[in-house]
Amino acid sequence: MPEIIIKYKDAKALKALKDLAKAFDIDIIDPARRNSASIPKDYTALPIEFAKNPDIKALAGIWEGRDITLEQLRKESWG
Repeated sequence: MPEIIIKYKDAKALKALKDLAKAFDIDIIDPARRNSASIPKDYTALPIEFAKNPDIKALAGIWEGRDITLEQLRKESWG
């Protein structure tokens, strides 16, 4: 669905825009509310174990013993 951004100066203008939007069956979504639902409030409840106690050393050697080069990884990752 196409989106636009409208900047307004006061609550009165927003109310007028919302009333106009109803007449044309247009949804007005507050960006702050749209994004806040996707961010977990309790970061300790993340399902990813690595995120609880990040340790970059845990990733050391993940490609060890595999027949792949850095160039191949880059090519396959970026297309």
